[in-house]
Formats: sequence, C-alpha cells, structure tokens
Amino acid sequence: MRILQLGVGSVGEVTARTVAGEPEVSSVVLADIDEQRTTEIAAKLPAGKVQTLTLDVTDRKALLRALKGVDFVINGLTPDVNMDLMDACLETGTHYMDMAAAGPRNVVGTADLDEEFALDAKFKQKDLSALVCFGIDPGASDVFARTLYDQLDTVERLTVFDGDNATADGYKFAAAFSPTTMIEECLMLPPIAFENGRRILRKPLSHSKEFEFPAPIGKLKVWNVDHEESQLMPMFLAGKGLRDADFFIALDDDWVNLLLTWRNLGFDHNQEIELGDARFRPLDLLVSRLPKSIDLIGKLHGYTCVGTLAEGSLDGKPVRRFMYQMTSHDEAFAKHAVQGTGWQTGVPAACAAIMFAKGLIPERGILAPECIDPQPFLELMTRHEMPWHVIDLPPCD
Repeated sequence: MRILQLGVGSVGEVTARTVAGEPEVSSVVLADIDEQRTTEIAAKLPAGKVQTLTLDVTDRKALLRALKGVDFVINGLTPDVNMDLMDACLETGTHYMDMAAAGPRNVVGTADLDEEFALDAKFKQKDLSALVCFGIDPGASDVFARTLYDQLDTVERLTVFDGDNATADGYKFAAAFSPTTMIEECLMLPPIAFENGRRILRKPLSHSKEFEFPAPIGKLKVWNVDHEESQLMPMFLAGKGLRDADFFIALDDDWVNLLLTWRNLGFDHNQEIELGDARFRPLDLLVSRLPKSIDLIGKLHGYTCVGTLAEGSLDGKPVRRFMYQMTSHDEAFAKHAVQGTGWQTGVPAACAAIMFAKGLIPERGILAPECIDPQPFLELMTRHEMPWHVIDLPPCD
C-alpha cells in the first residue's frame, strides 16, 4: 500500500516513521508546505520507501495530483481542511484517515463530525473507507471505551480524561498539540455532552472537578471541554444502558485565567475585528504568542496520560474501570527525538493505518474508532512502544 502523509509536524513525523516500517506499506510520500521539514523527516524513514512533496493543500489541482498516486492518505493537518480532503478523496478514489474533527460550522466556520458522517453513503458508493478521529483522544480513547464496553455487563457512564503535568522550557504558556485546536476546544466551542440519556450543550469552562491520574501524575483539576468522544461514544456504545458521556482535560490555573480573560475581553469568537487599518481574528493573535508543537521537541518534561473510565456493572457488582496510556515526554525525546504528545497521538493513528494496510479494517464508509476490532489495534500499540494499562478504581464516595 502506498501512503500519503499530509503534514509532517510533531504528529505527522511519528505516523510516517511508524507506518514506513511495515512490510505492507510499499512507500510513504511526505507532503507538507515546508520543503525543509519534509527533507528532514525523509532522512529518518527507511531508504527506498520515502518520497517528498512540497504541497499546499488549498491548491486543489495539486492536491488531486498527489492523491491520485496513492492508496491511502493520513491527514496530519488541522481539522479545518478535513472536508476538502474528504471530497478530494472521493474524486480520486483514495482511502482517508484523520485524527480529529472541527466545528461546529456556526461557531468556528468548519465542519464537525455530523458533516463527516453525512458522507458515509458517498464513501460506500465509491468502495472507500474514511477512518475519522484516529489519534490518541479521540482515537485510542474511543478504542479503550469500546474495550471496556465489551468487558462489562452494563455501562452507565463513559468519561475520557486527559492529564499532563509537563513543564516547557522557556514558555509560560504552551499547548503540546495544535494551539489553535486547543483554544477552540476550551474557549470557543460549547462542550457537547451526553447527560441523562440526551445530547446537551454546556458553556465553555463551566464544569470542573479533580481526578486522580495514575502515578506519577496524580491528582489534577480537569475541565469539561468540547471533544469528539462525547459524540462518538453515545453513537456507538449506548446499548448497555449508557446515560452519561463526557470529556475532561487538565488545565492549570494560569491557562484557565488566560482563557477567561480572553473571553471577558470579548475575544472568544472566530470573527475578524478592526484595529486601526488592520483586521485580524483574536484567535490568531493569541495563537501567534504560543509555540508550535514542533517548537516543544526536547523542551517538555513530565508525563501525559489519556484514559477512559467506564462505570457500570459486572456479574451484578458495580465496576469503575479505567483504561489508559501514559507517555513520558522525556523518554519520547530520548528514544525517538519527538515530544510526548506527538508520540502519543501519532502511534495510534499509525496503528489504524497499519490495520487497514493488513486488511483488518475491511468495512467501507465513515468509520469511527469504536467500529473497529480493538484487539489488533491494542496489540499494535504495544508493539510500537505505546503500552496501555487497565485498573479498577474504588467506588465513588
């Protein structure tokens, strides 16, 4: 299988390096607008299995030319380009995968999960697969949810927790993934939650609590923000009594205060404003003051943990079971010369692509992580140095 890796940032580098080592993958085309970056990453892939391409995905003719030469595309770009890429894949007959969605359109101007799933019939008609939301969260977190769902007799609540205790050399504020995505999720998008069996919208940064992550992270304050799992888990895992589904991410007080100040200034939107003769989006201004994820390679110290908590019953007894993956930023840099969040996100995406290359995902249409067989995915995670763990937590107080 010939793979096109769109975007070779901190995540795209990891996915490309991981899939390139598989015998089912004949070659990987690294495509990015930054020619120097593609050349740099190409040197890290097996000789004879890599090509580079300088590509601006907004140039549709160039994009279509790139897609026609490959079997499968891994979208490692920001989610605002998802719909254009999916449409192009339909035209060229190319299988597709991304790691996150965007939207909703009426808030940030880009499509969300609903619009991606609306393409299901078109992808099936073309005998194509589109794997959506296959990173760490969403992605592995949803596979964890599916795994726990299969283990328990009843599942009343599913909650994804994302915690990171890292510090960043030289930066007071740093997002380990796309800062644009982080700000949109936390500040601009009303969190979609599944509460008491129905889908609701909450106000951004209105719900928080403490959660005890496994050592060495420990207890962190986590906030409910908009995330794909709160939509995906009720779509596919509601058959055993699911009533609540949520996503929480750890944010320190300085981050929360910064975001709330931005909101209090009236900047929690995606529209242009005027300042003198200039026009700009407040989001772009804030993002310009933050490092890119590749700027943080070698500068993050600490651990990141993503896990899913299933609360239900087994053999008539209540169960609170947490399945998670933990990555050390320092080890990721020492062993792979990448930052921990890039490693933690890129490897699961690569595992899904490898499953597809091996013929382990034969279904067509729009496929969420909950739809695939979790066992080979988990085995691939372990083989590619992304071990996962399962623990039973004590009953709630």
